Amino acid sequence: MKKNKKQHTESDSSYFTNENIFHLLFDQHPDAVFTLNLDGKVNLYNQSLLSIFGYSDKQIVTDFNELFFNENIKKKFKLVAKGKAQSFFEIVQHKDGHEVNVGLTLVPYLKPDMEVLSIYGMAKDITQYIQHEQKIQNVLDKLELAQSCGNIGSWDYDIEKDEIFWSNQLYIICGMEIEENYTLNIAEGLTYVHPSDREKYLKYFNQIVESGEGDSLEYRLLRRDNTIRFVSERISVVKNLNGKPVRLICNTQDITDRKLAENELLETEKRFEHIYDNLSLGIRSFDTIKKKYILVTPGIELMLGYPTEMFYEKGSLEKIIHLEDRSFYMDAFQGVLNGEGFEIQYRIFHKNGEIVWVQDKTLPVLDDAGKVIRIDGIITNITDQKNYEEKINQLAFYDNLTNLPNSLLFNQEIEALIEQDKRFTVMFLDLDRFRNINNTLGHTIGDIILKQFCERVDNLLTGSYMFSRLGGDEFGLILWGYEDNCYPETVAKNIINHLSMPFAANEFELYLSASIGISECPTNGNTTTEILKNTSSAVLRAKQNGKNNYHIYSSTLNISSFKIFELERDLRKSIINNELVLHFQPRVDAKTGKLLSAEALIRWQHPVWGLVSPGEFIPIAEESGFINDISDWVFKEVCRTIAKWKENHLTVVPVSINVTSQRFLRSDWVTLILSVLNEYEIDASLIEFEITETTLFEHEKEVEFAIQFLKELGIKIALDDFGTGYSSLAHINDFSIDTIKIDRSFIQKINRDEKVEMIIKSLIFMAKGMDMNIVAEGVETIEQLEFLKEQDCKEIQGYLFSQAVPDDKFQSFLKQAYLKPQYSEDNHKQFERRAFYRIELLFPLSSKMTLTTFQDRKVNLGKTEVIIDNISPGGLKFTSNMQLPVRSDVFYQFETMIVNSKIVVNGYIVWKNESKDGFFEYGVKFSIDDNERDELLKILEKFSRELKKDPFEANSNLIKEDKFYYLKKITASAS
Repeated sequence: MKKNKKQHTESDSSYFTNENIFHLLFDQHPDAVFTLNLDGKVNLYNQSLLSIFGYSDKQIVTDFNELFFNENIKKKFKLVAKGKAQSFFEIVQHKDGHEVNVGLTLVPYLKPDMEVLSIYGMAKDITQYIQHEQKIQNVLDKLELAQSCGNIGSWDYDIEKDEIFWSNQLYIICGMEIEENYTLNIAEGLTYVHPSDREKYLKYFNQIVESGEGDSLEYRLLRRDNTIRFVSERISVVKNLNGKPVRLICNTQDITDRKLAENELLETEKRFEHIYDNLSLGIRSFDTIKKKYILVTPGIELMLGYPTEMFYEKGSLEKIIHLEDRSFYMDAFQGVLNGEGFEIQYRIFHKNGEIVWVQDKTLPVLDDAGKVIRIDGIITNITDQKNYEEKINQLAFYDNLTNLPNSLLFNQEIEALIEQDKRFTVMFLDLDRFRNINNTLGHTIGDIILKQFCERVDNLLTGSYMFSRLGGDEFGLILWGYEDNCYPETVAKNIINHLSMPFAANEFELYLSASIGISECPTNGNTTTEILKNTSSAVLRAKQNGKNNYHIYSSTLNISSFKIFELERDLRKSIINNELVLHFQPRVDAKTGKLLSAEALIRWQHPVWGLVSPGEFIPIAEESGFINDISDWVFKEVCRTIAKWKENHLTVVPVSINVTSQRFLRSDWVTLILSVLNEYEIDASLIEFEITETTLFEHEKEVEFAIQFLKELGIKIALDDFGTGYSSLAHINDFSIDTIKIDRSFIQKINRDEKVEMIIKSLIFMAKGMDMNIVAEGVETIEQLEFLKEQDCKEIQGYLFSQAVPDDKFQSFLKQAYLKPQYSEDNHKQFERRAFYRIELLFPLSSKMTLTTFQDRKVNLGKTEVIIDNISPGGLKFTSNMQLPVRSDVFYQFETMIVNSKIVVNGYIVWKNESKDGFFEYGVKFSIDDNERDELLKILEKFSRELKKDPFEANSNLIKEDKFYYLKKITASAS
C-alpha cells in the first residue's frame, strides 16, 4: 500500500509540473501562476504574469527573483522552501515603475519524505480592489469626521436579524469604547436610553416599525458612568419590494449643550420674571414709535402705592412728582428723547401722602440710524439711603452731644469764606478746668453743663456766625458780615460776662470760665492753617494770662508762648518717639550725707528744644489729660530702672514718684501697679508716691481709698509741696501720710524771714510728734542746711548736694553711698572761650530778645526780656528763666541800649548751663559781618571806659536789682 501511495504521489507531482499540463490549465487564468525552483528561478509561468507586471519572457526567466523578491518575499520564500505554505499581500514594482498590489500565495511541492521539490505560486492583481476599499474607507472616514464635528452618530438596524451597527461617533456619544464590527440587538441598545424616557422611546420605535414611516424624537441617553446626554434622533425606514420595513437607518445628534442652554435660558426667564414681579424697584419701557408704555413692572406699585396699570398711561408719573422737582425731571426726560440718558434723584408723593425719594436711571435705545426707538428706565426707592445720608452727614459734620457743627464743618466754613474773599473772625473758646468737673462729678453732669453752655452762648449770638464744638471742652466760633471792628471783642466780653452766672446740673450749682483766642482773616492769615494756628496761639496766651479772659492774636507772640505752642503740639508723640527720660535727685541724711532715697523727675528730650523741664510740659499734659499716660510711663520706667540697679548689684534705695489725683479716677490703676511690680519683681517698699495738698483734697474719697490700698501694698505716701495749700497737719494725719516735704518756697527764706523760720520749726516739731518723716526741698546753701540740722530735719533734697541727674550719674551715687555739699563755684568759665575781649558787668544789662529763625524757618515773634551778664564783639552771655535749645539753626536777636546807642545783634546759642533752680545761663555767638563787628567794637570800647568811671552807667540799660529777682518780677507782670 505504501509503495502504491508513493507511486501515486510521485505521479501527481509530475502531473502538476508537466509543462503541457501547466499551460493547458493556467494559460487562460486571469491571475499570474508560476512555479519556482528552490533558488527562486521561475520554471513555468502563464501569460498573466507578463501582462500584470509588464516584463518580457527573457526578464521573467533570467531576473525573476531580482525583480520580485524584496525582503519580505525573501523571508516568506525561505519559509515555503522549508515546507510551509504562505499567503500574503505585497506591493510589487511594475516595469513602468508604478506599484501593483497583489495577493500572493506560495505552496511547496513535496516529496513523500516531505522534501520540497519546487514551489507553486499564484499572484492576483488586487490594485483596483485596494483602491476601491480605500475609497470606501475615505467615505467612511469623512462620514465619521462629519459625525464627529456635528457630534452626530448613526446606527443601522436589520429588523429581521435584530442587529444594530453603531458608528464610531455613536459609541463616543454613549460614552463607550469603539468596537469594530460589533453589533447589538435592540434590547441591548435600549439599555442606553434613560429609564425615564425608555417607555416613550419604545412607543416611538414600534410605531415607526409598524407604520413604516420615519420620525424624529428628542430623549436622554444614560451613559455607563451615569452621566446624561440629550440627543435628537431621526429614523428613516428601508423597505423590501413588498413594502415591508427591513432596515432602519438613524442619525443621532448630541444636543446636550443646546438643551442645557435652553434649560438655563428658560430658568433665567423664569427667574427674571419672578424678579420682575417681586422687585421693589420699578422698570418701565416706553415705545417712542407707538407713543406708549410697553412694560411696567409690579415693583412700582410696591414702591409708590399706585396700581401698576396706572403707569401705562402717559404722563402718569409726572403728575405725582414733587412740584419742586417736576421741571427738573421734565428737562431730563426731554434730553432722553434727544438721545441723552440721565440718572437723577427726585421726590414722589406716595399714595399715602408720604414723600418717597427715588433714583431714576433712564437710557435711550437707538436704531441703526441713531433714532430713539425705545426708552428704558429703572426707578429705585432711595428714601432710606437719603435718611442714612442725613444721619451720616449729622454724624460726620455735627457733634453728637450738642448738635453743633464739628471741626470738619468748621474748617470747611473757613475755607469757603476765604474763597469768597470775605472778612471774618475766628474764635477758640477753651473751658477752663472743665476736666475737673468730669473727673469729680462724672461725665453725665459734665454733658449737662456742656449743653447748657452751648445754649447760653448760642443765645448771645446774632447775625452771620457758626458756633462749633471742636472736641472735648474746646469750641470754635466764626463771625462774618459785621461792620463794627470791635464786634468780635464785644462778643468775647459778652460770653465771659454771661459765664459768671452759675450752671445747674441735678443738685449741683457750678461755675464755668473760658479762655478765648481771637484772630481775623485776612489780617492774621490768608489760609485755614494759618488762621487756626494763630487762633490757637491767641487762646494759649489767654490761658497764660490767668484764664477767664480773651486775647486778640498779635504777631508779637513771644518766645515763651511760641515754645509752649510747639510743645503742646509735640507732647503726645513724646512717649511713642522715646523722648521722655528720667533724672534722679538724691535725698540724703541731713547730718551724715548718706543717700537715703531719690525722687524721680521726668525730663523731655525734645528733638528741637532740647531737655525740657517738667514745669514747662506737665501743665500742658494736665490740661490735655495726657498726664495719666506720662504717670504710667514714669512708674513703669522707675520699676525697670530699680530692677536694673539690682541686676548691677547696687545698693538700691527707695524712689519717689509724683502722681496726680486724676490717675486714681481711672479704674485700671490698681491693675497697672500690681502688674508692673510683678513684672519687674519690685518690692513695694521701694516705691513712694508723692501727692500734693491739692490732689489730697480735690478728690478726697478716691484718694483716701487709693492711699489705704497703697499702704496695705507696702508703698509709702509723701505729701509734696506742703505749706502751699490750706491744710492742717491734723487733717493730713487722717490720711496716714508717711512723709511731709516742706516746699522750697519756705526753704529759700531761711535766714531772710524770721516768721518763715518759725513756721518751718513748727512743722518739723509737729511732724515728728505725729511720727512723720520730714524732707526739706530746694536746699541750696550751707546756711539753710545748718538751720535744718539744728531743727533735727532728717532728710535734705536740693542743689546743695545734687541737682537731678541721669541714671548713669545716679548709679555712681549709689556706689559711693554718701554725698557731700557742693559749694558754689564758677563752673562756667569753661564755656567762655570767645576770641574777643569781653566786658564783665557788675550790674547786668536788660535786653529784649526775640526768635528770628527757627530751623531755617523765618518767624515773627514778640520780645522777651533777658539779662546780659557780659558782652564782647564776638558774643554775649545772658540769663533767662526760659529753657532754650543749643542749636546752630535757631537764631535770636538781642536789643539793648549801651551808652545811648541802640545795639541790635543776631546770634545763636553755643552753650547752656542751669545756674539756679529755674534759671539758665547761655553763651551766644554773634552772626554779624565785619562792618557790624567794627561798629559794635567802637561802642563797647566806649562802654568799657564809662564803666570804669561809673559801674552803673546811666545811659545804658543796666539794672541794680538781683537779676533772678528781676526776672521773676517781669515774668509775673507779663502774665
